[in-house]
Amino acid sequence: MTVRFHVAGVASPDLPLRVLNLLAVRSIAVDEARVERDGDTYRIGVAVSGLEEGVAELLLAKMGALVLVESASLG
Repeated sequence: MTVRFHVAGVASPDLPLRVLNLLAVRSIAVDEARVERDGDTYRIGVAVSGLEEGVAELLLAKMGALVLVESASLG
C-alpha cells in the first residue's frame, strides 16, 4: 500500500527539507516527492510504499507540528 502525505505551508526554502528529513531520519525511502509553489505557499506531496498505518499517523502528526506547516493530511 502507498501512503501519500499532503503538506501545505509557508513557501520557505527549508520547508521541503524539513518534511523529507522526518522520513530520512527513519531511513524511509520516498517513492515520489513533489513541491509546487503557489504565491507564498508550498504544496508538498510525498508518496511512500509499505509504511505501517501507525508510523504514517506518527509522521503525519510530526509534519503537522512543523513551524512552517499550515496543514498536513494523508491521501
